[in-house]
Order: sequence, then C-alpha cells, then structure tokens
Amino acid sequence: MLFRSIRDRAKALFASDAVSPRGEVIAQYQAALQGTPSPDRGAKVFERECASCHRVGGEGATVGPNLETIRHHTPQQVLANILDPNREVTPAYLEYSVSLQDGRVANGLIATETPTSLTLKRPNDVQETILREAIAELNSTGVSLMPEGLEKKITPDEMRDLLRWLLTPSPAVRR
Repeated sequence: MLFRSIRDRAKALFASDAVSPRGEVIAQYQAALQGTPSPDRGAKVFERECASCHRVGGEGATVGPNLETIRHHTPQQVLANILDPNREVTPAYLEYSVSLQDGRVANGLIATETPTSLTLKRPNDVQETILREAIAELNSTGVSLMPEGLEKKITPDEMRDLLRWLLTPSPAVRR
C-alpha cells in the first residue's frame, strides 16, 4: 500500500505531460501546427530570432544546442521547447549569474572552467573570461539562457514556417 502511494505520487510529480506555466501560450500556438508552411520564411525567422544562439547546417552560433539534433522530435515537442524553454533544461545550458568584486554582474553559460578562471558564453558566441579572484558570488539562475516570451516576436504563421524549416532533414531542401 505504501509503495503504491509513493509510486502514484512520483508519477504525478514526474508526468511528462505536467501542466506548464506556459501552457496557455503553447495552446494558443497550436494553430502553428496546421496549414502550409514556407521554409524560406522559416529560414528568415531562424536568422532573426534563433541564430544568435543556435546552429543549424553551418548557420548560427554555438551558444545553445545544435538544432540538427532535434530532427527526431515532433513539431509539438519543438513548439513546446521554443515557447517554454525552461520546461526541460540540460545542465550545460543553465544560465549563471556572476557577481564581481567591483559590483558588476555578468550572466551566461559556463563554457569552460579552470582553477583560476571561468569563461561565460552569451548570444552571438560572445565569451568573457573572469578570474576567480574577481568573483564575489557565482549562482545558477536555475533557468535556460533561452528567454521566455518568443511568442511576442514570432507569430503563429512564422512559427509554422520555423518549425518546418527546423525539421526539414537537409539544408539543401530547406532553401
């Protein structure tokens, strides 16, 4: 009886379809999964909104994950990941906040660490190396460097085009 109760609670906690705080936005964008997309327009959306952090087929930066790796995902999964970037965050892509001794604050992904320094990576492959002796405090923000709110920049029609472009197998077919 006790094990069943624990199992049921664990299922509820770790359910893959758990309600997301961004669920309403994702629901509003379900229309992006219908209709006829334009891969050419999708490429433009990628260049405008995604290329500063993500790479696909040799295009873009290497801050976030290479999006060639999402080809096996469904359009629904990719839509949810774009609109709710904090739903599933690999530790390598967590944002860190570094408070410096001089009062400045630097944010980014930790790209490399040595005993004497760490290097933060930000959009457009900008990197900043900080000496450990200059660090007052280092904390994970607990969220992805990818911002929430892309629905304010990408319309449902543009999202449809972007999804098609991202999920097309070959860069030659995309354009």
